[in-house]
Amino acid sequence: METIKSQPSAAQNNGVINPFALAEYVSGRKINWRATDDVPRLLENILQTPYEELFDPKFEGPLYMGLKLNKKGTLERIHSPLLSVEVKLGVNDLEMPIEKLMSQVHVLGDLGTRFKVDNIAKLQVSRIDLCNPHQISLTIRMPEKDRLQTLARVFSKEIVQSVALDPEQKGNTNQDWTPANASWVDKGDFFNEAAEFFDPVQGAVANCYYIAALSAVAWATPYRISHMSRATGQSQQQFTNLIRFYKPESNGQGVDKEIEVTDTVPVNSTSGNFIYCRSSEAGEIWPAVYEKAFAKFKTGTTTDHPDITATGWGDCVLATAQLNGLTRHYYGNNALTGDQIWDLVRGNSLSKRTFNPMTCWTYGTAPDGLSYSDANIVGSHCYTVLGWDYYCNKKYLILRNPWGNTEATVGTRSGTVSLFDVSWWRPINLANPDGTFALEANTFQQYFAGLGVAK
Repeated sequence: METIKSQPSAAQNNGVINPFALAEYVSGRKINWRATDDVPRLLENILQTPYEELFDPKFEGPLYMGLKLNKKGTLERIHSPLLSVEVKLGVNDLEMPIEKLMSQVHVLGDLGTRFKVDNIAKLQVSRIDLCNPHQISLTIRMPEKDRLQTLARVFSKEIVQSVALDPEQKGNTNQDWTPANASWVDKGDFFNEAAEFFDPVQGAVANCYYIAALSAVAWATPYRISHMSRATGQSQQQFTNLIRFYKPESNGQGVDKEIEVTDTVPVNSTSGNFIYCRSSEAGEIWPAVYEKAFAKFKTGTTTDHPDITATGWGDCVLATAQLNGLTRHYYGNNALTGDQIWDLVRGNSLSKRTFNPMTCWTYGTAPDGLSYSDANIVGSHCYTVLGWDYYCNKKYLILRNPWGNTEATVGTRSGTVSLFDVSWWRPINLANPDGTFALEANTFQQYFAGLGVAK
């Protein structure tokens, strides 16, 4: 195999909020998503955003609060405009003239009166469909002021500040932090059995890069995730956990910081549900504790209640190296073919399973001619690379979405794959809606921006 050199310029900061965790947070209840008949419709109603606009930051939807695409096509932190919206009180649904829109808009110029804009040429067209040779269907976005007013009714300033870091806010990092409608609670045992790749599930903050890295380390080097604790009370019921973060490129030996945190994590005061990272296994808290420790590491605070929003937006390969202290290698898909990417993953795998922790990420916005929503792939999002497969003359990469659901729908395969997991062949059922899927290498090359490893 031709040696593919690392491309440091391929590094990219990413961040997108888990829509399922965000919907549960703002609604104040735990939702049984598997029992929901129409998940996209429910997400649309709760998040007040068309489903087809949720997965691409160019639409500036709620999953990218506090982030915005720059001229380079990547995300950067901003002061969320929702923090400056004054919600109009005393407005009801009768004041939204649906009938008037349907009966009095006959030409495009009539939309100016409806939306109170002087120049309808400024109304943004988000979709054009050629229905037949004689008709064109236009989907026009609400003007920005109307869209923000709608979102602000769901996402109060307190909610926005609880899920997105405001770069203009200069607070005291040593003060205890608590999100809106929440309290710090001990929710269970550190481990149920051990650290497993499917345990970490991202919550309502845009730290997909860290959760994907956590899953990658738990899968490739499971003994790296450990439970080190000491008793802090005479009754042996109070403990403090020690979690180490390393200096990248230190051969796993250079400890950057040793962080101490207790088992308490933020939960919704109404539902008792996790707001941020949680485990897919009930009663297990190690992913949430590792997230809390990372927030303390990022902020430099000494309090046991760090600002979890500080973990939003970052580099998944750097986060992996901070967990294992090894050397970062980045690879840009635009410089590689699907076959080369497949070989790259195989070069970091044994018996189809990655033994070096690998992650990957999508572009800031979908490349020309592609749609992230149509493919059920998320823009500016990080995924874990679990391994590879070869099936019916096609080459696949095995990926996991840190949301614990939402798999790609293009270039995928069904059935079961078996990856050698240290001592046995672990079967992974691709039909389970757990975020794990097999994606053709050529499709991956098109939709994803790059991949990386810390080894």
